[in-house]
This record gives sequence, C-alpha cells and structure tokens, in this order.
Amino acid sequence: MTTSGDSSPPPGVRRDLTALLSRSGTYALSDMLKQAINFLLLPLYTVYLSRADYGVLSIALAAAAVLEVIYGLGLRGAIGRLYFDQRGEAQVRAFLGTLATFLAGYGLALTALLLVIGPVVWPRLGLDEVAFSPYIVLVLVIVLLNNLGLGWVLPLYYTRGQAVRYAAYSLAGFLLVTGATLILVVGLGQGAVGALWGRLIAALLMLGPTLWIVGRNVRPALHREMLAPALAYSLPLVPHLISTWALNFSDRIILGNFVSIDDVGLYAAGYQFGLVVSVLIAGINNAWTPWYFRTHTENRREHVPAFVTYFVIVTAALALGAALLARPAVLLMTAEAYHGAWVIVPLVALGYFLNGVSLRFLDVLLLHKRTGIVPLTTLAAGAANIGFNLVVIPQVGLIGAAYGTVFGYAVRLALTAYYAAQTGPLPFEWGRIGRVTALAALVAVPGVAIRLEPLALDVALKLGLLVLFPLALLITRTLNAHERQVVRRGVRTLAGRLRGAVS
Repeated sequence: MTTSGDSSPPPGVRRDLTALLSRSGTYALSDMLKQAINFLLLPLYTVYLSRADYGVLSIALAAAAVLEVIYGLGLRGAIGRLYFDQRGEAQVRAFLGTLATFLAGYGLALTALLLVIGPVVWPRLGLDEVAFSPYIVLVLVIVLLNNLGLGWVLPLYYTRGQAVRYAAYSLAGFLLVTGATLILVVGLGQGAVGALWGRLIAALLMLGPTLWIVGRNVRPALHREMLAPALAYSLPLVPHLISTWALNFSDRIILGNFVSIDDVGLYAAGYQFGLVVSVLIAGINNAWTPWYFRTHTENRREHVPAFVTYFVIVTAALALGAALLARPAVLLMTAEAYHGAWVIVPLVALGYFLNGVSLRFLDVLLLHKRTGIVPLTTLAAGAANIGFNLVVIPQVGLIGAAYGTVFGYAVRLALTAYYAAQTGPLPFEWGRIGRVTALAALVAVPGVAIRLEPLALDVALKLGLLVLFPLALLITRTLNAHERQVVRRGVRTLAGRLRGAVS
C-alpha cells in the first residue's frame, strides 16, 4: 500500500508523465475526434434513421462486436504483451508475420463456415426484425476485412508507442465510414442496411493501405514456436473478451426479445452518449498499458501509484461530465423521438467509470501473465449482467438494461480487485482514490436529479457543478502540495494566454 504525501515527485516522474500524457492525448484526441463527428452527425442520423432502423443497426453492430472477438482470438493482446519478448528486428518481423498469416487464413475459413450455417442458427435467437440476409451477411464480411486491418495494425502502432500513426490510420478508416454512411443513409435514404454498406465500402478502401503497412512491418511466415505461445497467452482471454461483449452489447440482444425494436433504438441512442466515457478511457489506456509494462521491465515503478490516482481523477471527471450534461446534450442533438434516451446516459457513464478503475487492477494480473484468471472475472460479470437483464428488463423495460450495465461492471471491479490483491502489490493510493470517488458522487447525485427550465439555465447549472469537482479536490487537499502548485501554475499560464488572445 502506498500513501500520499506532500513531497516532490521522484526523479523521472515529470519525463514519464509528459510522455504518457502526450501519447494518451494523441490516442484520446483521435477517439475524441471520431466521437465528436459522431455527435455532430447524430442529429442527421436520428432524422434519417427511425427508431426501428436504429434498433436494427444496433443489434447488427452488437453481433459484429462478438464476431470481432471470435475472429481475433485475443491475439491483439498477445501483440501488446509478447512483442517485448522478441529479440531483434528479424524476430519481431517473423513474429508479426506469423500472427498476420494465421489470422488471414483463419478468418477466411471462419467466414465461409458462418455463411453456410448462419441462416439456420441466426433465426433461433428470436430477432425476426433483423434478417440474416442482408444484415448479418454484411456484418460477416465487414468483420473479416477489419480483422485483417484495424484488428492488426492498430495494436502494432500502440504497442510501439506510435500514437500519431495510430491516430492517422484510425481516423482515416473512421472518416471513410462516415462519408460512405452519409452518402447511403442521408443522401440515398438506404436506412440501416445503408449504414452497414457504408462500413463495408470503407473496409474495402482501407485494404490497400493495410496491405502496404503489413508489407513494411512483417515477414510472411507461420512459425509454430511463435504462434503457440501467442495463442497460449491469448486464448484464455477470449472468454474474457466475450464476457466484455456481454457487458457492452448483450443488452441490445436481450432488449430485442422483450421490448419493441423502437425501444432498442432509443436505448442505443442514449448509450451512444454514455459511450464517450469509454472511448476516452480507451484512448488513455492504449498509452497506459505499454508504458506500465515498460516501467516494470526497466524497474522504474516508484511513481506508478500517483499516476493511478491521476487516472482515477480523469476517469471520474469524464463520467461526471457525461452524467451532468446528459439531458441537455440529448435534447439539443437528437430528434424529438429520441429525447427520452437521456436517462440512460448517467448509468452508462457510471458503469464505464467502474470499468476504468478495474483496468488498473487488471494491469497487475497481466503483468504477472495470469491471463487464466482474467476470464473468471469477466465471465462472472458478464453472467451477472445477462442474468440481471433477463430478470429486470421484463419488469421495468429499457432502463433495466442501463442498471444491468452498472451491476455487471461492479461485479467485474470487485472480482478483478480481489484476484489482483492475491497476485502482487497493488499500485493504489487508497485514501486519495476514496476521496476522489466520494467527491465525484457528491456532485453527481444532486446534479443529475435537478432539472431546470429553460434548458440554457440547466446547462449553466451543470457546468457550474462540473467545475466544482476540481475545486473540491483542491479544497479538501486531495491533491498534495506539489500537485496543487502545478495546478495553480497551469491555471495562471492558461489565464495569461487567454488574456493575451483577447487583447
């Protein structure tokens, strides 16, 4: 256990923090730009996609998400961890070539199999309004292409710390999806099937750059001695990833069996607003995980506990902002038919905050290569989420799925923390993290409950409450003396730049 004090940070902390923030900022900025574009397009989508169309699309994308796990076999995680075990450029290229060759052959074979058995299996799920053809057929081809592109290139870039290349590749693919979707959905009125065709067209257009990147970074190979340890590392993660899918997406499948497809669309729209918290956390985590492994390899771990506290502060602020601004954002950015979706957002944001904290416990398990434990936590959480939804959704409708998200992530956090504590030292400043969480909750609960009219007054109140959170961290001395000094210096610098810009 590590406790905080008012001492200055150890040598090297500023360098590590600057590098980590720089990479996190690049990853998060690319994801924020994508999310910002999604938000800007949401008013268009809610006009040109009916709630039923949105519901169909959300179920198809939920199917795509679980298929991405099955196609990828968790090898993205193997790249992130086993890359650092390779010795020399030739061995790295052979390792990457082995994984790329295997994924290509496996993906093609799996697609052929699913196209044959899919028309028999899919209807048994009871989702009659989402036909296997064309919706799931399009999904299968999209996932195959993305598994050869996004599923391989992006983990390579973030493992190497090449944040700019990661962002450029990711944004290029996203902009292609957005452009094709606008043409097909808004311009040609193709509805949900047009949105899927847009994704397929974008995946095809990205195939050329992807093959070029693969050619520059890999040597085509299929070495059993390299593939076997990668699969040994990754396959235990597959149940974990499927359970993560259950936490993130299974609610739409279950909702489709108990409520109308219109209500599924309403829930999916609200979830989209809460998803911004997860997107930003993922951007930070893409920089965090390689950095965390590297600090332990180089025996520079003394400032990890303080960094974990900063991570929790940022995650809490993101979730708090999403919860407080949920109603104004939904009312301003969606068609009237979707306005009721705002009640979903605070609960989804809370769920993703809990998940963000659990990632820091997960670090300990992955560091010690206890990947066999990881599925136990997420399997239990996924089962808890599904069980909760099956019981509660028939009673209370779509809001039950939002509560299920919180319940599932709470179970995952508790179990991950328990097993991490049994594995090794936990890099947590418990007192400070407890105060951060309590302060965020004290601001969030009344902030979500209070709704003012007109809407401009409500926005002003919520922004004021959001500013109260960092002020509370300073007033309660949750930040130590050095950190408070850095904050004051940053505020003075920012104020000076603002005055200079105005003058």
